[in-house]
Amino acid sequence: METRSFLLGDANERYCNECGWNTEKAARNLRIDMWVMLGFSVVGVLLTAKAWTAESLRPRMALGVAILVVALPFGSGIVTRYRLSKIVVAHRQAPTPVSDRTSAPAKDDPLLPSDSSLTIRPRAVRFTKRGHIYSVGMALATAFVLWVLSFGLRGLLGPSGAGKMKSVLVVVLWTVFLWSCVSFYANRIRERRLFLNGELSRGIVMAQSNTQLGSRIVYSYSDKNGNGFQNRATDFSKKLYEDMPVHVFYDPNNSRASVILEGSLFQLF
Repeated sequence: METRSFLLGDANERYCNECGWNTEKAARNLRIDMWVMLGFSVVGVLLTAKAWTAESLRPRMALGVAILVVALPFGSGIVTRYRLSKIVVAHRQAPTPVSDRTSAPAKDDPLLPSDSSLTIRPRAVRFTKRGHIYSVGMALATAFVLWVLSFGLRGLLGPSGAGKMKSVLVVVLWTVFLWSCVSFYANRIRERRLFLNGELSRGIVMAQSNTQLGSRIVYSYSDKNGNGFQNRATDFSKKLYEDMPVHVFYDPNNSRASVILEGSLFQLF
């Protein structure tokens, strides 16, 4: 779920009302918004009183000032207070805090099998529905890039030299796009290899930022020797946020090479 203030507030935090994840941060941001809005309404009362006594303002204009600087922030604060109470109730009903749940995945998520089933190697790995869509879309994009590149290569190999500079630009530009397509499949092959035979660890999301293809996250984890690492990944699901636990699979011969299950284009069975 997501916190939302009302009208003038700026709180915007994800939280889980079942496990208690991020409820404290979400409640804190809403609480700040609530008090700021109520503070604005108090200041608005003083401004309204001054406007009401001003001879240059008509009663209707003073009433408009009251609605603008008192009613709107006060109403925003009241609605934000109601949403804050919902988070507090959800947090009280949560069975355990998120810090105590980082050693176990959510049982109701079909993409998160139990840790015991993930220890068996090689694991059964396949694309999610989103993964199939991305894979087919990238295949079509690769075919289109190769088609455009063919025209540029023909221009380079042709006898006429008038259009060679244009052909060079076409080849250079579309080679960059081709490299992006190849990198997509190379990353998926690497991820699948780690999902099949990588060592399992539990990590936590340290930071998150939005991009066009998904969201970029920074996560931390430890290998079996207790060495800590941080890595970056694209969260194609756009459902991972700070402090969320994740399954991390890393190369036993190179612990820095890792991939996370949640937010990837694969699922395990």
